[in-house]
Amino acid sequence: MPAITRLEEIVALVHKRGFLSVKELSRIFAISEVTIRRDLQRLHDEQRLLRTYGGAAPLTPRLDHPSRSATSGLTGSATAPDSSLIEQVDVLIAISLSPRSDAILLERAEKHQVPIVAESLAMPGAKTLIAVDNYAASRSLGQWAGRYVLQHFAGQARVLDLSYHLSNTQERSNGFAAGLRETVADTQITLSLNTQADWRSAYQLTADAIQVNPEINVIFGVNDTVVSGAIQACSELGIDRESVLVVTFGLEGTTLIDELSRNEYLKAGLAMFPEIVGPTCVEAAIAAYGGIEMPSQLVTPHMVLTADNLQNVYEQGEAGWQLKPSGPDTPRELSLPIHRSDHLGADLPARIGFLVPFSQHEWYQNLQCAMHTYASDLGIELDIADAAANLRDEMVLRKRSIAGEASSLINPGDVVLIDSGEATTYLAEALIGKRDITVITNSMDVFETLRGEPGIALISTGGLLRRESQTLTGPTTEIVLRELRADKLFLAVSGVSLDFGLSHTNLAEVNVKQTMIRAAREVILLADHTKFEQESVVQVAPISIVHKVITDNALPASTRLDITKLGIEIVLAKA
Repeated sequence: MPAITRLEEIVALVHKRGFLSVKELSRIFAISEVTIRRDLQRLHDEQRLLRTYGGAAPLTPRLDHPSRSATSGLTGSATAPDSSLIEQVDVLIAISLSPRSDAILLERAEKHQVPIVAESLAMPGAKTLIAVDNYAASRSLGQWAGRYVLQHFAGQARVLDLSYHLSNTQERSNGFAAGLRETVADTQITLSLNTQADWRSAYQLTADAIQVNPEINVIFGVNDTVVSGAIQACSELGIDRESVLVVTFGLEGTTLIDELSRNEYLKAGLAMFPEIVGPTCVEAAIAAYGGIEMPSQLVTPHMVLTADNLQNVYEQGEAGWQLKPSGPDTPRELSLPIHRSDHLGADLPARIGFLVPFSQHEWYQNLQCAMHTYASDLGIELDIADAAANLRDEMVLRKRSIAGEASSLINPGDVVLIDSGEATTYLAEALIGKRDITVITNSMDVFETLRGEPGIALISTGGLLRRESQTLTGPTTEIVLRELRADKLFLAVSGVSLDFGLSHTNLAEVNVKQTMIRAAREVILLADHTKFEQESVVQVAPISIVHKVITDNALPASTRLDITKLGIEIVLAKA
């Protein structure tokens, strides 16, 4: 497809859907994410789209998709190619995803002196954690479920636990089981399953579990998304509504509050109140920005809600269910864990960032709305980004830095081989404007980037195109490379380990990489820290064939030392 046609179709699709991620556009057009990012930046520069964190949106957000605009972080700013969310804000609210992603985030935050507030799940280095007491809250829900079991199921509980691997969701599962066992002696956890926090997975696992274990009469889910999937499975299986008790931890928004009000499968829910958590997050961010000491956790309120007491707490209007402004049972009367008066007169941050891990969950959609409303009242902008997309953007910055270091090694008169890959494509971009060099490549992205450069002699290897990676492979490619010699090879692989060496996922590409290695006088590996201690399907070569490794500063010092002992030079790109 011609580039001009692709650009037109991207614009049309984004305006139709309201937001599309880089990953989704890459899949739709069967081209690399690097090319999509370049397309989106061009469309942003031409003022045809808004380049957002991890994707693109219309310049004017669609009014029929308010949650889309919030989820996409549409605050009138776009991600520059050489910046990340953390460089745009004064303080950041985030959830811990994994030790590796946390380390990257904290390193960047420390560099830019941006304090972090953790939400839901503790993060090392965060100023505080905003979260419900998961164990205590879930234990109270388990106790309520136990009383229901005693009244309706003759004191026998056979439980399906729809959980997730994170520590906070494990606390919810453990707390529920503890509360249920305290109340019902005859309690058996028939199955505890990891749903991946996904509706489809929860739906299928519930259907399978009930068919294999028809004695299950209690279903507990760690969030509304998985419970919604479980309810759908029960409905499609024709399970009697009075024969099974479904309870949820969250009551995140309209979907399950509606379900609870009908008193069918869902009989109770542990409400966490995003209406309270949102302002608390903003207050904690303000305190963190002002250097105010806070406890390690600011515990937010919870309450077990049923069809009987729901309308004491929530009222239904045209905009859906809203927390009542007053009343004896209304949690809003409970004090926020931190108050605006605690920091009166302090300088307020201009912009607060919020990294959202599960943007499709109603909890985060409603939390964003509550935070946005509260922050706006204080004159503070709220920038929202998808956590996974932000991590990908952070890795793009690191790969660009690696590419920049690599470009500094190329001198006039050099003949260089450039492999296919994301970092090597960024290397091609860094070469724009250079003169008197020769580039040989099997990468269509590299070729397209450099084809208009008058100072660069450009040689394509030819060969069979692998559309997934925009890479030329096969016997033709290998024959051409055998007839050529290069001063330097800039190599990309998907795995690097001391034992297995350099490895990659596709055999056809491996053969070409091996031929490139034989054609080069110096082998320079471009690999960010995530590639190390990984072993892909096929070995390319022992690590000893590498002369120089260019990587980022997140690669552990111990790994760097081990590689240096082999006589390989390590170059750390400046982040």
